Amino acid sequence: MVKPPGEVPEGVATNITCSVSYTSILAANVPFRITGLTHSCVVIPCSFCYERPLTRGIWSKESGDVIYHNSQSNVLDHFKGRTRLLGDLMEGNCSLEIDNIMPFDNGPFCFHAEKGHEKYIFNNSCVFIIMKATPGKPVMSPLPKDVSAGSVITVSCSVTHTCPSHPPEFSWSIPILSSEVTHIMRTQDIWEITSTITFMVAGGDGVKNLTCTAIFWRDKSSLPISIPVSALVLIAVILAAVLGVIVCRKRSS
Repeated sequence: MVKPPGEVPEGVATNITCSVSYTSILAANVPFRITGLTHSCVVIPCSFCYERPLTRGIWSKESGDVIYHNSQSNVLDHFKGRTRLLGDLMEGNCSLEIDNIMPFDNGPFCFHAEKGHEKYIFNNSCVFIIMKATPGKPVMSPLPKDVSAGSVITVSCSVTHTCPSHPPEFSWSIPILSSEVTHIMRTQDIWEITSTITFMVAGGDGVKNLTCTAIFWRDKSSLPISIPVSALVLIAVILAAVLGVIVCRKRSS
């Protein structure tokens, strides 16, 4: 008896491997909307809880176009070299940094993941980015109204930002100022940096301005903030420091 084409003769062993891909729906914690400064960088906070480790995190547009993948060949040309996953997927951290953000990079961008042939999508995992063309204005602490020659005065200047990997730097109207950089995390996607200087003053005539300017990543400067100082001449910087506490939250990428 002739076997039909494609039929396996009796007694012949066969090995057939089938790969099955399926999708699971999980929950993520991603803000619906964040703010970004054009040409700076922005961090999209993202976390999830799942008892099994996931091996690949992916960020994409709603259209499916990929903006982050651990294989650059899968990423849109527009985003190549500008996105990176922060933290560790094994700890449930799927946060994404976008550098040199463009005015039209406003999303929505959504997170999903893979492990082998298994695919995972997440509820509440998409974010919109509201673009700002100019950075915020720093805030300076007030100076004493009355000071005398030889007084030591301390003043601080603070500004918020969205780019913790490249925080703003401060420029003061006092020469030869040095400072350290630390952060306070204000919200999931907003950090604050504060520069505090202490200087000695001597008597003088007229009104002088003490000015603080924050310089953001990729050379964007904030509007300077100035405080008039009557009858003072700033003659010596005796201490420069940045006050702040790094607030690190345990990441649960």
